[in-house]
Amino acid sequence: MVSLSLNLSWKTKTTMGKWVTLGEYLDKEALVQTEAILNANKVSFQVKTPESHLNSAFGQATSQPFVIEVNEDQYELARQLTSIEGDNAEIEEIPIADYSTNELKEIVLNPEDWHEEFIRKSKEELNLRGIEVEAAEVESVHQEKIRELEQGTEPSKTLFYFMWGFAIFGGYIGIIAGFFYWRGKVKGIDGKRYFMYTPKYRKHGSYIFVVGLLSALLQTYLLLYY
Repeated sequence: MVSLSLNLSWKTKTTMGKWVTLGEYLDKEALVQTEAILNANKVSFQVKTPESHLNSAFGQATSQPFVIEVNEDQYELARQLTSIEGDNAEIEEIPIADYSTNELKEIVLNPEDWHEEFIRKSKEELNLRGIEVEAAEVESVHQEKIRELEQGTEPSKTLFYFMWGFAIFGGYIGIIAGFFYWRGKVKGIDGKRYFMYTPKYRKHGSYIFVVGLLSALLQTYLLLYY
């Protein structure tokens, strides 16, 4: 599947100090209610707003949360006022001390998958256990993910064969599918964009694109003149 980059716009109450994540919200109503609480109590905050995200060549959208960040000095106050940490409140149901060492290391080694506050708590718990995750270890995991992105992935073969059928008989759908297999990119953890699929499937994607284009032109010609 192809993932288009997520554009973030910023809605800022004010600017001061360091920002920390208060919560992530898939529910817009819950977001608005939290904003109202923070405004009423003069808590400085900013909102990261996902404008668009597409995770499929055929428009399968994936929900991306709104993220509220508050000034570090006001975090505890904001947390008490809102009672929850957005849609991620379930994280707090399991005390950080109950996580295994391997689970905590996995969190620290994959910071892009977790919000800042949870990573901080995981590091603190590891320190209490006398374990420190070295920067070199984090960088090693980071580089391994980059190598995987550079290699690309292989799509579902069943779906891929269907796309060939669409290219031959559907025309326009084949053009769209072929283009995404051929040119589709995903944004990596380093901010760069990488081709989603392996060279083999990108090559086939270009063939699907051309066949779909020819099929669409033929269908259009037949509709107009026959």
